[in-house]
Amino acid sequence: MMKIREEIAVQKAKETELNEAIHITEETIRAKKMLATMSHEIRSPLSGVVSMAEILATTNLDQQQQNLLNVMLSSRDLVLRLVNDILDLSKVESGVMKLEATKFRPREIVKHVLQTAAASLQKMLTLEGHVAHDVPLEVTGDVLRIRQILTNLITY
Repeated sequence: MMKIREEIAVQKAKETELNEAIHITEETIRAKKMLATMSHEIRSPLSGVVSMAEILATTNLDQQQQNLLNVMLSSRDLVLRLVNDILDLSKVESGVMKLEATKFRPREIVKHVLQTAAASLQKMLTLEGHVAHDVPLEVTGDVLRIRQILTNLITY
């Protein structure tokens, strides 16, 4: 009799554990659906902003306006890719988030990040960065992640 009670208790514990796993799975599926919807809701207006910037680039602008527009246009791919990566929860969960290995020039990345940060502050501000002399002119790595890290270091 004691053995039967023990087996029933073990069975109930397994059943509770299974129900919790089912609940977590259902919540994960709901979250993924919500992220897919958010992804569309964010990408659509962002695409509109990017399109308007591209149209603006075809107009006559003074030098300061052109510089600001160049920063905006050079950032568009970064922003779109970041949105895609942030909202693609399944990549992170499944461990398939891959780092890219592309050649880039660290000094150009630092310069761009500093220009973007200064432009976003909308103030007459000079940000200076230093890349050590022993850093190669060109390296291979995930330029998107490097830009994201540098931006986070400056803005937070």
